[in-house]
Amino acid sequence: MDMHEFKKIFYMEWGHRIAGRALGLLFVIPAAYYTIRYKLPKPIPAKLALIGLGIGFQGFLGWWMVKSGLEQEIIDTNSVPRVSQYRLAAHLTAAFLLYLGMLSTAIGIQRDIKLLKNPNILSQLTLPSVKRFRGMVHGAGMMVFLTAVTGAFVAGLDAGLVYNEWPTMGDGLVPPSNELMDPHYTRGGTKSIWRNITENPVTAQFDHRMLAYTTFSLVVSLPFIARKVPFTATRRLAGLTAAAAVTQVTLGITTLLYLVPIPLAAMHQAGSVVLLTCIMALGGSLRRPSRMLRHLRR
Repeated sequence: MDMHEFKKIFYMEWGHRIAGRALGLLFVIPAAYYTIRYKLPKPIPAKLALIGLGIGFQGFLGWWMVKSGLEQEIIDTNSVPRVSQYRLAAHLTAAFLLYLGMLSTAIGIQRDIKLLKNPNILSQLTLPSVKRFRGMVHGAGMMVFLTAVTGAFVAGLDAGLVYNEWPTMGDGLVPPSNELMDPHYTRGGTKSIWRNITENPVTAQFDHRMLAYTTFSLVVSLPFIARKVPFTATRRLAGLTAAAAVTQVTLGITTLLYLVPIPLAAMHQAGSVVLLTCIMALGGSLRRPSRMLRHLRR
């Protein structure tokens, strides 16, 4: 690594840290002000406090992740600087949870306001078709989240640089079994499934592909099932979520075929946030009233 490459990485990391600190201040100061000044109803203050603590914990996870790339063993052997894929996954998961926590809180408040203005919606939320679709959306949302998190292992292991082809992985849709369960990646000499899932680049990419296929199938089916739901906004959001899934899969395949250029990889990661946002908004359109609203109605 020459000085120019070092400066590029340094300023990216520096900018990331400054943005993280700015985010903390931009959230904590207004949250404290509105909680004290306007006496926000429960459980909003508790949610804001939890998110604020989460931002601080996320900063710690970031430091912990970077520290893994500065181990003396890596320095002594002049190896390529690389952070732990486990810590990278923890840092990314925490970021997703923080974002979804903020988004869920905002959507919940907006939803309660809408239900107060139009209480007739409450009776429609108990319809069997709505209940079934709500369960499907929750399941699809969990799959989107899980697929996004496995992307951290793909990134941390440089798994996008093996099998740069699609839809096959070598001679078939499934790579050879000796590559999927390679004893080299286990520590006890046995073919440990979990060690291969989290440390074997071939297995990490295969798992990410299979989860993506499953998630994509679930999400693109939502607009068709949403036809039975009596809410126009829900049907539109289901279509938007499916479109986001198509875009995300296209970005993932393109990123793989072009040997993971950083701009495409960044767009693919951003696409996961967009897809999570869409499916969270879709779930919000079916959200039942909060405890606070139920208490007010009594």
